[in-house]
Amino acid sequence: MTGLDDAIEEYRGIMEKEIVSTQATKKKLDQLIELQTIKNKRLKGEKLTEEEIARALNLLCWNSFAGCCAPSKSCPWNSAVCDALGIDYAELYETKREAVEKHLKKLGINV
Repeated sequence: MTGLDDAIEEYRGIMEKEIVSTQATKKKLDQLIELQTIKNKRLKGEKLTEEEIARALNLLCWNSFAGCCAPSKSCPWNSAVCDALGIDYAELYETKREAVEKHLKKLGINV
């Protein structure tokens, strides 16, 4: 290969990486727009369908709030889904923590 061939291959590789990155960014933007649509429906007082709620939850790491980190982690996806669904995450996290403690007590583990 020549210097020109090497340069072309290098820039082809750069371009391919940018295309993949742009596609991933577009997918995330599309997901956020979908959350905005869900939020707007909720704010209009319309009932959200199970499918809409499931689509929102599918954007979370574990497709559920069950695997989400504490509010102190400031996860943008967690915040966005909570906002779309009208959920106060700090309140949700406290409820989740209480449920785990209750389950552990049933198993004989005191926390």
